[in-house]
Amino acid sequence: EGGWKTEKVVAERQRMGGKATGTRQTVKTQGRKWDTVKPAPPTIRVSTGTAKGRKLKSPDVYLRPMMGKVKEALFSFLREWDVLKEECTFCDTFAGCGSVGIEALSQGVGKSIFVDYSKEACNVIGDNLEMCGFDERSLVICSKAENFYNAPERALQRLGRAKVDVLSITPPYEEVVYSDLLTMVAEADALLGDGSFVVVEYPVELGLLPPVIAGRMVGMKNRKYGRTMLAIYCIRPGVDLYPRPEEFGPPV
Repeated sequence: EGGWKTEKVVAERQRMGGKATGTRQTVKTQGRKWDTVKPAPPTIRVSTGTAKGRKLKSPDVYLRPMMGKVKEALFSFLREWDVLKEECTFCDTFAGCGSVGIEALSQGVGKSIFVDYSKEACNVIGDNLEMCGFDERSLVICSKAENFYNAPERALQRLGRAKVDVLSITPPYEEVVYSDLLTMVAEADALLGDGSFVVVEYPVELGLLPPVIAGRMVGMKNRKYGRTMLAIYCIRPGVDLYPRPEEFGPPV
C-alpha cells in the first residue's frame, strides 16, 4: 500500500457550458476567478427527483462540473445499492455549485454536506440549496477538502449523523495527487464507516486506479465516459455487495 504513488497529471479540459472569449493559462485553479476570460456559465439542472428541472446558479469562478451522463450513471449505481434514502448522508467535496449533492437530496438522501474552498462557490451553493428547498437538510463548509476529511466530527455532529454514507470527490484534475488524496480518504475513520461509498472522478490520463486502497477501500465500479473515469469504492463492503477488481488497475 505504501508504494502506491501518482504524480499530478496534465489533463487539459474545456470549461463546459458555452463559448468563452479571451486567453487563459493552461492550468487554472478551480475556485479562482477567471482572469481575461469571460465564460458563459454552464447550464446545470437537477435531473430527477423532487427538484427536477431546477436550474442551478454557477459561481463566477473556474468550474468543471460533473458531466450529465456521468452523474446519471453515478445515481443509477447508488439507486442499485439502495443508498438514496432518508437515513443516508451524502458529502459533496470540491463541490463547485453543489450539483452532485443537490441531486442526491433531490433523489431522496436525507442530509448533505457541501465542501468547497472558494467562498464564492459556497455562497452559490447556499443560494441553490435555498432555491431547491434543501437548505434545512444541508451544511455548507468553506474549507479545503483535505482538512475536512481529517476533521469531520463537528460537521457530522451539527447534522446529527455519525458517518457519511456517500462521499463524492470531484477535484480539479491537475491540482491533486490522487494517491495521497485517496489514501487520506481511505484512512478517514471519523468520516467513513463500513459500507460507506466513495465516488471519485478522475481523468483517463491518470491510468486505472487500484482495486483496493489502504486495505479497506474496495473497488466496486470503474467506468469510462469519454475522457472521464468514474470509480466507486466501498469501505469494507458487506457480503451482499460484489467488488469488481477486474475493472480496476493492478493491485498496489
